[in-house]
Amino acid sequence: MFAVAAIMCSLAHVTMAALFIPYLSVSAGVTVAVLLISIFLWVLAMARVRAEAPVRTVVERLRAQAPLLLLPVVILPLFLVGYTAAKTATPLLVGFGWDPFWANADRLIFGDDAWRIAQHLLGVEGMPFYAWFYTMGWGGAFMGVTTAVAINGRPERVGVFYTAMLLSWLVGGWAMAMAFSAAGPVFAPLFQPELGSRFAGIGQAIAANLPAGDSLRLTQKYLAGSVGTHTAVKGGGISAMPSMHLAAASIYVIAARRTFWLVPAVLFWAMIFLCSAYFGYHYWVDGLAAAAIAAGCWFVAERLFEGAAEASGRAQA
Repeated sequence: MFAVAAIMCSLAHVTMAALFIPYLSVSAGVTVAVLLISIFLWVLAMARVRAEAPVRTVVERLRAQAPLLLLPVVILPLFLVGYTAAKTATPLLVGFGWDPFWANADRLIFGDDAWRIAQHLLGVEGMPFYAWFYTMGWGGAFMGVTTAVAINGRPERVGVFYTAMLLSWLVGGWAMAMAFSAAGPVFAPLFQPELGSRFAGIGQAIAANLPAGDSLRLTQKYLAGSVGTHTAVKGGGISAMPSMHLAAASIYVIAARRTFWLVPAVLFWAMIFLCSAYFGYHYWVDGLAAAAIAAGCWFVAERLFEGAAEASGRAQA
């Protein structure tokens, strides 16, 4: 991802220097917070069964998981630097030409524009909560879950999780975004004015039900302002096809199979799917494509780690 970003930024004359400190500092802060919470939960679980030598157990567990902390502290933020830089360069290199196609695909599959269906299903009374959930809630879940997995998971499962997550963002967030570039319903009229009347209701509903200082309204203004610039900024750039919000949520669902986390993961996925169209960030086909990509990347990741385990077993034999 980083290599791809370097090439794209060179071609589009985009600088990514402003991304490193924000992503690395946030990742470090989240890792410390999740680590402290995890230690508390470990000690609490041991206290319930009156385990012997809890301090030694915690130290040993930390020592065993320490190498995996490179994933949330170093690998993930550097990946996100590359992803954001590439996302910023994409419209400068290929523009946004697929919005009419994906919008019509939604109508063909679902019978209407997805944002109309989503707003009919969810109504507007809960819009402030939905806005928080889609912006702050998803962001917190993404950073928190990826960090918690590295701190608490078995090494091979952590490897599969991170490989599938980052591979899905590479395949979907870069390759497909370049091949089928679309801005999304709420941003499409900025580049294709003929879509303005079709999607005008999204902005009207948001303006009528969210205050000007709401995080979602500020985010949409921030994203619209970052398009076409030659300086990549944290969280900047827009791209609808496929949805990386849904790709990450799909990874959660797959990882949660056969655990009590499955129901929360499915509910989280469903809410993100609805909200992605509700606020006009995505067409629903974006979410379906993301789910398929995530499933394929998880399958590849599992095969890779199974092959590595088999090779290691043969070597030891």
